[in-house]
Amino acid sequence: GGEVGDRAEWVSETRPGVRGASEVTAVEDGGQCMTVTDIVIVDGEETRAPKRMCRRPPSNRYVRV
Repeated sequence: GGEVGDRAEWVSETRPGVRGASEVTAVEDGGQCMTVTDIVIVDGEETRAPKRMCRRPPSNRYVRV
């Protein structure tokens, strides 16, 4: 992951009619940071919530900032 347009979709196992996706919408700082937009769809109504994720050395994982 980590490329603009990467998308992970999910469906709630506990709440009927709830699904969504997380999509990479921007990559910054040479790939060190990215904006991931969480898309939640409840009964057909879409809510978007962007969050910023950055790599924090020495760990190579992205963490929310």
